[in-house]
Amino acid sequence: MLIDTHVHLDVEQYDNDREQVIKNAKENGVGFIINPSFDLQSAKKAIELAGQYENIFAGIGCHPKTKEESGYVFNKKDFLEIITSKKVVAVGECGLELASPKITEPEKEELLRYQKEIFSEQINLAKEFSLPIIVHCRNTHKEAIEILSKENNLQGVIHCFSGSWIDAQKYLAMGFYISFTGIITYTNDYDKVVKNMPLERILLETDCPYLSPIPLKGQRNEPANIKYIAQKIAEIREEPLERIAEVTTQNAKKLFNLN
Repeated sequence: MLIDTHVHLDVEQYDNDREQVIKNAKENGVGFIINPSFDLQSAKKAIELAGQYENIFAGIGCHPKTKEESGYVFNKKDFLEIITSKKVVAVGECGLELASPKITEPEKEELLRYQKEIFSEQINLAKEFSLPIIVHCRNTHKEAIEILSKENNLQGVIHCFSGSWIDAQKYLAMGFYISFTGIITYTNDYDKVVKNMPLERILLETDCPYLSPIPLKGQRNEPANIKYIAQKIAEIREEPLERIAEVTTQNAKKLFNLN
């Protein structure tokens, strides 16, 4: 069995065949699926979807780019109304992102100020309800590590890992898991991290509908494709695929309290 710890099956790309995509996942050995959210609307959709399928669970949170892209401004009260759903197993995805190369220094400072504020609020929300946190981090590992290093009694995963081995070691020292996507199938930038870190801290994710692995790069991604990521990790680590599947599945069950 494999577990896809990060999908976005609630988005419109699956409106015409969502049920079939979920069926495909099961037929390809995907036992559980975690569907994090971008904002309040997608959080509600994630919970609704999870309620329809025994093996799907929701993460509720606010992506750092949400204010810019959808106009939603994080409000903790909104999430307090839905976080007690029995299908909610995490807070996220939330974190920090600086993706635009054209951003000025004052704009960068203002953007990070707001992102750090809502990231901290969501960290507190996760701690309040004893839930793990799903961390989105793009071009901001230094800032994310600074924030997370100040926390106690916080578990979580660095989703779609994009940092260095030095960054990874810092996250691991804080007790975090690190999750890999299809990106590792078409670049060797993360081979050192995959090979050197403890298998007991690795999670698998498709981040579908994005980041399809080779041999499907450029196509819409789906949970059934998690097998290609597991295979690549087995290849990099020179370990049996069966062991990768077994240990990463146990890792996900432990972090997200899946039974």
